[in-house]
Amino acid sequence: MDRKLITGYTPIQEQRILEAGILDLANKSETAFSREILRAMKSIANTNDEDLPQMMEIHQTRLHKLLIKLYTVSYNIFGQRMLDALAENEIKKVPMTPYFDTQMALWLRWVAGLRVTQISNTTSVQALEIIRIALQDSVKEGLDERGTGILIQQRIAEQGGNLSRFRGRMIARTESHSAANASAEKAVSTVRSNIKKEWISALTERTRLTHLASNGQKVGKGELFAVGTDLLLHPGDPNGSGKEIINCRCVVGYSLA
Repeated sequence: MDRKLITGYTPIQEQRILEAGILDLANKSETAFSREILRAMKSIANTNDEDLPQMMEIHQTRLHKLLIKLYTVSYNIFGQRMLDALAENEIKKVPMTPYFDTQMALWLRWVAGLRVTQISNTTSVQALEIIRIALQDSVKEGLDERGTGILIQQRIAEQGGNLSRFRGRMIARTESHSAANASAEKAVSTVRSNIKKEWISALTERTRLTHLASNGQKVGKGELFAVGTDLLLHPGDPNGSGKEIINCRCVVGYSLA
């Protein structure tokens, strides 16, 4: 008989169910991230150096709202899923606890602040690089001021559009995944029972070698997984390096020790 987790599923089933749920959540939010990134890139192209800091503040505020919305939805779906599983196993009777709410609120603020800075910095760097190369090309082509402006707008629309779509998808998937695993981790942290957690990898040809090597690794509740050279509380842990958390599809399975 296959080993079952607290949720009632086998590790393989758990990974597939969570991956599908996370992907569905990401698909619903990636367009919003892509549009905001492209909007910001276009604004950078039309903003003078003096007004650029104010424009980036607007970008950061809009990103923060998108991230908080995504994290909150993930928390409500995947956090509640784990709390329900704990209740069904008579480990915890109370659904949403003040402790869980507080822990998730702290996580939301911390991670959103961290990600806003990272995402907005990348937006700025990429937009300025597109503009820099366009300016060089305009000199080579002997364009006047109007022609240079048109060239910059064309490059931002084309190259910035491609970058924003790629980044929007990557951000939505990475952040949905991170929030889903963090929500389950916070839910389990509300109980005192002796619970073990297990790293469950997506066993496909696309899975990175460090994650395949970590598949089945078990640690105690609140302890860290050793993944490559990283120590991660869960898949998608914001403390992890990009090489271990971006576009990750691994999940955590919980069981009674």
